[in-house]
Amino acid sequence: MMKKLFILFPLILSCAGQPEVREIGQWGRFELALHGEPGAHPFHDVRLEAYFTSPGGKEIRVDGFYDGDGVGGTQGDVFKVRFAPGEQGRWIYRTVSNRKALNGKKGEFDCVASGARGPLVRDPAEPWYLKWSSGDYFFESGPNDPESFLARDFITRQQRLASIDYLAKAGCNILYFGMVNAGPGDGGPEMKVHPWVGGNIEPDFDYLCLDFMNRLEGVLDRMLERGIVLHLVFWLDDCHRFTEAITRQQEEMLFRYTVARFGCYPNLIWNLAEEYEECFDQAWCENRAALLKKLDPLDHPVTVHQLGKASFTLAGSENFDLTALQFNFTDPDSVNAAIVKVRDQLAAAGRPIPVSLIEWTQLTPEQAEQARKGIWAIATGGGTYQIFNNDGERGSADFARWEAHWRYAEILKTLMESLPLGKMAPDNSLVSRGFCLAAPESTYLVYQPVGGEFNLKLPAGGGAFAAYWIDPRTGEVSQGEKAGPGSARFSAPTNQDWALLVTARPHSFDRVKKFPAG
Repeated sequence: MMKKLFILFPLILSCAGQPEVREIGQWGRFELALHGEPGAHPFHDVRLEAYFTSPGGKEIRVDGFYDGDGVGGTQGDVFKVRFAPGEQGRWIYRTVSNRKALNGKKGEFDCVASGARGPLVRDPAEPWYLKWSSGDYFFESGPNDPESFLARDFITRQQRLASIDYLAKAGCNILYFGMVNAGPGDGGPEMKVHPWVGGNIEPDFDYLCLDFMNRLEGVLDRMLERGIVLHLVFWLDDCHRFTEAITRQQEEMLFRYTVARFGCYPNLIWNLAEEYEECFDQAWCENRAALLKKLDPLDHPVTVHQLGKASFTLAGSENFDLTALQFNFTDPDSVNAAIVKVRDQLAAAGRPIPVSLIEWTQLTPEQAEQARKGIWAIATGGGTYQIFNNDGERGSADFARWEAHWRYAEILKTLMESLPLGKMAPDNSLVSRGFCLAAPESTYLVYQPVGGEFNLKLPAGGGAFAAYWIDPRTGEVSQGEKAGPGSARFSAPTNQDWALLVTARPHSFDRVKKFPAG
């Protein structure tokens, strides 16, 4: 499970007087609360920026945001600036605003070591998997549903927090949901949600709803505490009624506010839209992704979800840091082949990025074996996944019904994060059947959806390799005979699905989760 080393409590400074120099942990939350002037439209008329200068002299611009009374109330004159410093040492800041009460505020703070992992990043040196800024690999594994997790009439606050606690205990490290569900599909009225004041029929796009933002903040705080990444979608699918009514400036206000308020959180992935082709085109995607890149001081990964196809329509764009694919099939051969195909496409486009498959046909609680075989096929194809936990009850947040899915996923996730992922790539030509993810001359992960015999090509020169059988149902590991050099013959322990790890050096399985059979 993800290390819980984040700084959870922010350093909050008030404008009541010149603040003394304080300490904040690296990647912790700096927060400055200021009182504005009455009478102005808080979302349109007030401009507030802060400029943070690092110990090394780099200046970083951050937008401020309106926060009602500053303690959860929706009425007030409080504006805030939030920032997460990534460099240790003395930082200085100053504010710039078109309002006298907010302009020209200055201060300092010291950023000290904390052990926090920092935000997720795309590493150009190892671009196929996201990493934490600390260098640890992040192999995503979690649910893709319910998309309207934030809908006020769907579940209570206590149920949301309990759901997050359950997912963390079950080993999930990501949760996917959206800010806007307005269409006629995707659930009944209780599933509708959006971030503006007013009802679902005619929201006022000029005023963001602070009740909604407080709800999102409470969920995000709990996810941070529990080590879960939020895959946040701005627009869910089938939102024509809103996307055709909102102006470009009103939509930009939503993007700016969201980044200003939540961009200091390390556990975020931005997703522009779900099945974007229904409401938007590629030019819109490029524009909004570029806006996020401009606004976000932590440069969180940006993606967009598309309709089902084995390709990424924005391959090669510098504005996107991972895919958000949708396939309408689950059989291992097809899933593995599609993941490999997308990796080849991205490599040819000149910008390799993680291949994330976030939706691949609805999986009921009874389809745990189908899910298990699918996720192993994805992983050995060089991709990551979310599980579409939906059995026709659109929006079910009873994650425990899919307990077997999460158990199988945790076994795979912990194994993958123990491997040299950045050096591994799919190469099925190395096995006579099945799928293989390999770091040449060092590490080979083979998955066989059906047991039996197969050959694995190992380097002709050098010494022998250690071979380990991994039971995908329980996580139990057994060491087989030494293998290689050259081609080696293996036979799976049973006729069920099995994984084989072959390594040049002994491998520690301390992190791999183990469960009782059945």
